Amino acid sequence: MTVFARSCRGILSLFAVLLTLGLVQAGQADEDRITGEAPGAFVVEDGKVDPDTYEGYIIYTRVCMACHGPDGLGSSFAPNLVRAVERRGWENFAGTIASGREVQPGQVMPSFADDPNVMGNIPKIFSYLRARGEGGLGRGRPKIIESMQEQDEESAEKGAEEEEKDEAAEEANAE
Repeated sequence: MTVFARSCRGILSLFAVLLTLGLVQAGQADEDRITGEAPGAFVVEDGKVDPDTYEGYIIYTRVCMACHGPDGLGSSFAPNLVRAVERRGWENFAGTIASGREVQPGQVMPSFADDPNVMGNIPKIFSYLRARGEGGLGRGRPKIIESMQEQDEESAEKGAEEEEKDEAAEEANAE
């Protein structure tokens, strides 16, 4: 038996042990990469997206598209963000947006740390770019999944009602 074959057998044995212990969950990676509460979660159904991913598209087109090109595919002076998100991950992506990066002399990604619109929406931008790269989201302006849009509107209405109650309580306490 060659050294390579023994190494492969050892790795497969370790994987089997980890699978048995539940530390590795085969067949669930794709689902975990798409849904959940972590930054970058998204839903794509028939080319339509969840409300947060749609908002990520809107912010991307307002702030990032001028340099990184339509749909995150890059330009002659800024890289393809769809591929960068896949390679670099959440921490690196968010850190680069917050602090900026000098790629080479004269080619600089500016910091957006002072822009609350960008800083408050980094997870949504990340979701949009992941959906473009991993979720089969095509080019152009996506539409929102109707059932999710209705849920989002209901949540917004409840949030507005709670804000009004909080403001009324603060005013009553101030008097």
